[in-house]
Amino acid sequence: MNRYQNMLCVMEDNAHLISMVPVEELLRFGYEIGLKPGMKVMDLCCGYGTVLKIWRENFGIQGVGVDREKGFLEIGAERMEKHGIEGVLLIHEDVTKYQDETQYDVVICSETIDSIENTFLLGKKFLKPGGILCYQKLYARVSDPPQKLKDFDGEVLPLSTLNRRFNALGWYMIAMASDTPGMWEHYVVNWCGKRNWEEGASPEWIKTWEDMYFDYRRQYEGQAMFGLREIKEIVK
Repeated sequence: MNRYQNMLCVMEDNAHLISMVPVEELLRFGYEIGLKPGMKVMDLCCGYGTVLKIWRENFGIQGVGVDREKGFLEIGAERMEKHGIEGVLLIHEDVTKYQDETQYDVVICSETIDSIENTFLLGKKFLKPGGILCYQKLYARVSDPPQKLKDFDGEVLPLSTLNRRFNALGWYMIAMASDTPGMWEHYVVNWCGKRNWEEGASPEWIKTWEDMYFDYRRQYEGQAMFGLREIKEIVK
């Protein structure tokens, strides 16, 4: 095998992550939360289902991904077939309306649904007692981010404030996987940037979007996946 082949496979997976957290960090995260063969994992707002693909290939999990973007799911299903991956089901549905009686070992909330509180309630609905909730969230790299960033992205909290919010909601952190500059650049230039230009977004919007990244988001904003367990699970 060409010595760069593995690198190219990782790049392909990174290109299909709607996230700034790269494959290497997701693998470390999966190890730290204790993924094992046969564990059931749900990803709400799964995009292409790439996190489930990575964890299926490397940890042997059984995965279900739900997303309302049919195009993403179709591409994700094609990639699963291309790589001979079974054991991952991608479902076209609004995550707030999806019904499933299965209780999962791990539930990923890849996007915020209205608020952190509502997102956790949604995820917990599918989570078995003692299971792990994984939450992907933008955060502020500084204690008081610029108002322009808050106006553009809404609530962007520093990590200390996010951690206190998790605790107040009854959860404590057991793992965390962070973004990298390279993944931000891929997301901004190759994913959102190209889509904005190629899908005919207005020049005013494109300028605003790109200026926000280069002037504010690159410097003041990060993204992470947080692994969380309910505090009551350790209270005697």
